[in-house]
Amino acid sequence: MSLTDIRDYLRQEQSASLKQIANHFKADSSLVESMLDHWILKGRVAAKQHDAFGSACCGKCGGMRHKRYEWIN
Repeated sequence: MSLTDIRDYLRQEQSASLKQIANHFKADSSLVESMLDHWILKGRVAAKQHDAFGSACCGKCGGMRHKRYEWIN
């Protein structure tokens, strides 16, 4: 997995959670998160927090906040 792999994945998906990205690449979440920080610093990815139990929540998280990463075109 490289920085460009993450870029290409987010460009295709437009938005994904850290878990989705880590599962896609079968990589450790902390490694993926550090690589996402590179794109955030470049202004190409935005990390957005969503409240649990909001309209996009499945209710299985037990009240944790969700962070999604979105590619900025």
